[in-house]
Amino acid sequence: MNYILILLLSAFFAAFGTVIGFGGGIFMIPILVIIFKVPINIAAGSVIVALIPGSLISSFYNKKRNKIDFSAGITLEIPTVLGTIIGAYLTSILVLDTLEIIFALFVSLVGLSMIKVKKENQQDDNSLRIFKKINELKPALIRETEQIKYRINYFLSTLFGLFAGVLSGLFGIGGGFLKTPIMVNVFNIPPSIAAATALFMIFFTSLTGSISHLYLGNLNINYSIPIVLGFILGAFIGNKLNLKLSEKTIKILIGVGLTGAGVSVLIHSILKN
Repeated sequence: MNYILILLLSAFFAAFGTVIGFGGGIFMIPILVIIFKVPINIAAGSVIVALIPGSLISSFYNKKRNKIDFSAGITLEIPTVLGTIIGAYLTSILVLDTLEIIFALFVSLVGLSMIKVKKENQQDDNSLRIFKKINELKPALIRETEQIKYRINYFLSTLFGLFAGVLSGLFGIGGGFLKTPIMVNVFNIPPSIAAATALFMIFFTSLTGSISHLYLGNLNINYSIPIVLGFILGAFIGNKLNLKLSEKTIKILIGVGLTGAGVSVLIHSILKN
C-alpha cells in the first residue's frame, strides 16, 4: 500500500477541513475504502483517531487568534452528544438506506446554496427567515463587539445540536459539517469563528469516538500512522491558509465542502450496501 499517498491525501483534506471546520474525516473515509480497499469500520476508526491531534493543533492556533467561541461550542456540543446516543438507538428500528440518500442530496443542495454569492439586499429563503426570527427570542447567548455581532438562541442550539447528533449516530458520520453552516446561516456567526468553533467541538467528538472504536477493535496502526501524520501536517497548512482568506471566501469554501460532504455521505451509503 502506498502510505505516502495516504499521508498526502490526508494532509490535503485535513488542510481543507481545517479552513472550513469539518476536520477532513468525512472526505477521507470513502477514499480509504474505494482506492485503498480498507474495510469501512477500520477506515472510520483510523480517521477518527487522526482527528484528535488535528483538531487540537487547530484549536491551539485558533485560540491564539481569539477565533473560538467556547460558550457557543459547549452549547452545541452537549445536545450533540445526547443526539448521538439517540441516533445509535434509532438504527435498530429505522430503515436507513433511503433516508441516508435523501439526507445526502439535501446536504449537497444546502452546500450549493452557500456557494452562490448572494446579491445585495437579497433576502434569505423562507426557512432561514423563520429560524432567524426564533433566534431573536430569549434566552440567548449574545456576542457584540465593534467587529462582530451575533446571537445564539438556546432553544435553536439545542434543536440543531440534537439534530446533528442524531444524524451522526444514525449514519456513522461526524456532525461537524452540519454545525458549521448552521452557525453561519442561522446564528450569523462569521465563517472563520464558526469553522474554528466547529474544530474545537470535533476534538471532543473524535476523542469519545476513538474510545468506542478502540473498544470495538476498529483501529489498525498501519493505517492510522500515515493518516495521523497527514492530519497533523494538514492542520498546520490549513491554519496558515486561514490567515490569507476572507470571510466571504471561507463561506464559499464551506459550501464547496458541504456539497462534497453530501457526495461523500451518498458514497458512504452505497459502500455499506
